[in-house]
Amino acid sequence: MKKEKKELWDGYTKEEKILIANTLDKYSKFVKTKIPQNTNFLNPYEVKMIESILIFKKIPYQIYSISEDCEQRVLMFGEIKEPITIYSSILDKEITHSDILGTLFSIGYEPGVIGDIFVLGNHFYLTNLSRMNSFLEEHLVRIKGYTVTLKKVEQLPSLSDRYSVFSLIVSSRRIDHIVSLLAKKSRAESVQLLKKGNVLLNYRIVEDGTTQVADGDIFSIRHVGKFHLSKGLKKTRKEKEVVEIWKYR
Repeated sequence: MKKEKKELWDGYTKEEKILIANTLDKYSKFVKTKIPQNTNFLNPYEVKMIESILIFKKIPYQIYSISEDCEQRVLMFGEIKEPITIYSSILDKEITHSDILGTLFSIGYEPGVIGDIFVLGNHFYLTNLSRMNSFLEEHLVRIKGYTVTLKKVEQLPSLSDRYSVFSLIVSSRRIDHIVSLLAKKSRAESVQLLKKGNVLLNYRIVEDGTTQVADGDIFSIRHVGKFHLSKGLKKTRKEKEVVEIWKYR
């Protein structure tokens, strides 16, 4: 049993182990009380990670998502009606994803409590844990000095224009090189960003600058943005590669 338990936890970071333990605690609470439970928002990596544990332990669960456009999902034990709520608002000026995220952190939200945020000019949508609706409506009243009037909506609109597409010429697919180009920093500065945990690759912190970025990978650079390397397009005469990058708005 000890060996089985050790193998179950091998390879996970301290934070990931805490997340798994919290999820298992929710299941235990559901079994004891028969009151349905759901996790906070989980990114695709976290969902896959926790799913593997639940399947290994033969624990029944459900995955709930508002839309295919949403990356953030929740796991449920038992039936919960609408664990996620969609809000929208229109401001007097265009804002950024960072503006909204910063405001949410300032009013007391934490990672995992915040769902997906979509910004279309001065119009934004966000997904919220329904248990937090009253708090959100009471406290999210201004962003960058502009009044916020939240409105519940049933579904998200078409979000096909939620990212911009551009080409990037790279001499290698090393993450430190790509970060250097996108963040407009020296290679040494990009290495420091990695060491400080400011870069995520497929939703996990990556510190090794030699890590290769493959087609389909998603990566985020703090204070710069979230990106998706779609595919390689062609080689230049100097044997560099032109890749297609999507930057999420």
